[in-house]
Amino acid sequence: MIELQPLHWREPLWLGLAAVPLLFGAWRHRRRARLLRYADAALLPWAVAPSAVKQESPLRTLAHALAWLLLALAAAGPRLPLDVQDGQPAPRHLLTMMVVLDISASMRATDTVPDRFGRARLELLDWLTRLQGERVGLIVYSGEAGVLLPPTDDPALLRRAIDQANPSLIEAQGTNLAGAFDLARAQLLAAPGQAKAILLVTDAEAGSFDAAAETAGAALRKARVPVFVLGMGSEAGAPVPLPDGGFAERDGAPVLSRMDASPYRELARATGGRFAVVSDGDTDWLTLHDQGIASLPGDPVVPEHVTAWHELYAWCLAPALALFMAVSLPRRVVVLIALAMCGMSAMPTRALADEAAAWQAWQQRHYARAQTLYAQVGGYTGRMGAGAAAWRQADYTAAARHFGAALLLADNDQQRADALYDLGNALYARKRWQAAFEAFETVLRMRPGDARARVNLQQAWQQLRRQRAEVPMHSDLGGRRGFLAEGRIQLDGQPANLPDEPESRPAGVQLDRNPAAASGTRLGEVPAARQAPTVDPRLTLSGLAKLERLDDRPATMLKNLLKQDARHDDTERPPW
Repeated sequence: MIELQPLHWREPLWLGLAAVPLLFGAWRHRRRARLLRYADAALLPWAVAPSAVKQESPLRTLAHALAWLLLALAAAGPRLPLDVQDGQPAPRHLLTMMVVLDISASMRATDTVPDRFGRARLELLDWLTRLQGERVGLIVYSGEAGVLLPPTDDPALLRRAIDQANPSLIEAQGTNLAGAFDLARAQLLAAPGQAKAILLVTDAEAGSFDAAAETAGAALRKARVPVFVLGMGSEAGAPVPLPDGGFAERDGAPVLSRMDASPYRELARATGGRFAVVSDGDTDWLTLHDQGIASLPGDPVVPEHVTAWHELYAWCLAPALALFMAVSLPRRVVVLIALAMCGMSAMPTRALADEAAAWQAWQQRHYARAQTLYAQVGGYTGRMGAGAAAWRQADYTAAARHFGAALLLADNDQQRADALYDLGNALYARKRWQAAFEAFETVLRMRPGDARARVNLQQAWQQLRRQRAEVPMHSDLGGRRGFLAEGRIQLDGQPANLPDEPESRPAGVQLDRNPAAASGTRLGEVPAARQAPTVDPRLTLSGLAKLERLDDRPATMLKNLLKQDARHDDTERPPW
């Protein structure tokens, strides 16, 4: 009973529900007394139904009263406090880290399996399982450095960034460690809190730790940012393979990339970090994480007093419902319900749990996590949810990809129309007016009464007309793309076949920017007869070309993003 002393009630007034059985009991007792006075005892069996004056069994009365008592307790909201006082460590390790990953040409050397870079990614993925709530970002560097992922506490985003890391993301050759350190220090200074660290994953090649890197390391030491180094190479070394085949050479002799751990070990010691060489067991992460990163003091809890609650209402609500069913329903029905619940508990609930987690992330407006979880759910529902989450992040390319997949996975015309409508919205947001017009036009063929699709069709048509008016003619009939065909001149950058103008222009809301999250349903839809769309086989090649344009090409986008962080200098470095 000592554990229940701090028990707290969210809504204690609901405890009054426990008096309901007493009220029912008093009413039944008064009603039975009135019926007994209706006639003499000898005439009572002919004047009053036996069930009206029959007393309820004590066991049934007790079960009914207990059910109401449990229901009252559940409604009152019993809960136990989980207090975190000021000065106590937080439930998770509040630490901001930047992973600095070397993607220079020397990381392709094969003195580790499968090569240094491939092994580095595997080691980082293994490290993710050891995290305890740290906020981690990712920087990649070779001749230049760029932020691939700002600090985040979502392991799924970090895992995706590690998978996206590739030596081809940065075109500048060499090893600009100083630029990577300066960029990491800037990211950590902008992050909240005081507990910060850097994890450097590099082959520690001889000659890569130059004077500029030493200066950047001194700045980190002054800022009290510990540097943990995971060395991926070996002292024996290995040749540096070239992307087009063969190996790097200097003065006609093959270049042998060897590890020089001494400056990196000294950097880790001076900043308060640790150095470890990659190993087949867990020795490397035991040294770096368990004995190093995990032991760093985290940021304290900012509020003076934080109270979390362990809710207990379910322990009262479940038996209350069970007692109500046992009292009110026939025994056969109760047995069937019990068997059905046992069968449902034995069924796999992985997909349901994933979808529930995705919906919870959506409600909390964690749209990046919701997109990842919905994509893991898969199927029509998962793709629609992932597309809606991508839309909320203004990632219209990913939204178009997910809605296009949902269109292929739809089971009926209603789902196809919903997916195609959302796909049209995503294409519209990407300024693909022609494709958006065709999508909304197809939706109207399937659902002629869809008012929103008709309004969006009008918007796409207006954008096409405006595009036609704004695009200048760079050439006459003999130009590169201009030609005279059936009385129409095609302008540079203008679609060859402009669709006919829609017949009507009904007033209404503009482009729908709030697609449903997981079900594909739409509010305010006008029911209409369905008409199966017809497909011209001659448009197959055109359709394939459009699908190809919808393919996501993240490498190009990431290259352009990393170029924004590049710091150009005149330092000459070896290309590996």
